[in-house]
Amino acid sequence: MFKTAKQQIAFIGIAVALAAFSLASIVNFSDPYAASRLTLVFFYLSLFLFSLGALTLVGILFRHWLSPKLFLINLSASFRQALLISLLVTATFGLLAAKLLFWWVEASLILFFLSIEALLNLKI
Repeated sequence: MFKTAKQQIAFIGIAVALAAFSLASIVNFSDPYAASRLTLVFFYLSLFLFSLGALTLVGILFRHWLSPKLFLINLSASFRQALLISLLVTATFGLLAAKLLFWWVEASLILFFLSIEALLNLKI
């Protein structure tokens, strides 16, 4: 699809900007207590996409700073870790909205995602 790494990073940056605009619009123009289910779905989807893109960009820029020659490996690792952290952030906001967020629930979620990351990093 994209021929260079700069095109991929530019595409991710544009997607992050659009997700940030969507998230800011939902936060500014809707009342969370009177919002419909569809508005909440779009809020959580925008939150997930924004955090996924932003964390992917941060991860790839950090990895590029450490080892500039390994773009494809860096992109896949950054995307995988950003996906797990984005799921954690979205689940945390959902539990917070449902008033089910306790310290032990959050610790369990963090340990669950850390174990998934450790399992994916095994060289079997």
